[in-house]
Amino acid sequence: MSRRALGLLLAALLRAGPAAAQLPQFLGSVDLGIARQHFQSAYPGGAESLAGALMYGQVGISVNPVAVDVSYAQGRLASSTASAAARSVVEASVMVSGRVTPWLLLKAGPHLRAYSAPGSTERWAMWELHAHADEPVITGVLAAYLEGWVAFTSSANVDPGASGARGGEAGVTMRIPGSLFWARLGYAVDRSSLKGGARTEALQSVLVSIGLGGR
Repeated sequence: MSRRALGLLLAALLRAGPAAAQLPQFLGSVDLGIARQHFQSAYPGGAESLAGALMYGQVGISVNPVAVDVSYAQGRLASSTASAAARSVVEASVMVSGRVTPWLLLKAGPHLRAYSAPGSTERWAMWELHAHADEPVITGVLAAYLEGWVAFTSSANVDPGASGARGGEAGVTMRIPGSLFWARLGYAVDRSSLKGGARTEALQSVLVSIGLGGR
């Protein structure tokens, strides 16, 4: 599955079309926002639930037809069950993308996540493939998007090890006509699990951000 996924991304990045004869176009973007997250973990004999807010930032650069996005998020999740300790959360990712069609973008890259509680840190490392589709609702002003992803390889520093992860996001972006500024509202869900059903984790996020620049 990993070879096929990487092959699809490579085909997208090498897709030349009519733009191949044009000079490279350099574009940059900055996206800053906040995410309200709800974390749930279930394991044989118990469960825990935490919620909190993360600050989020992303910097992107594209040289037609390839784009690279680097993102970082940090925050804290507080326990809503007596048995769960509060945790600090840190996430980082680097995604390389290429547009397959005017409405479909493929991305791939590493995604790191860490949950830190007193005395322990749970770390996840995932290589992910994303498919992102967008469609104008009001041309040049409002657009809707849908994104799904799967980890074609994943690892965790807790026993018995990671068995996989996947997720998705949907939302809208609004751009002020004639301006480089935009705003985004989204809802994301991702799920990860340990081998043998030892534990499953679900993370739900409501995202609000403001961006500058374009692709």
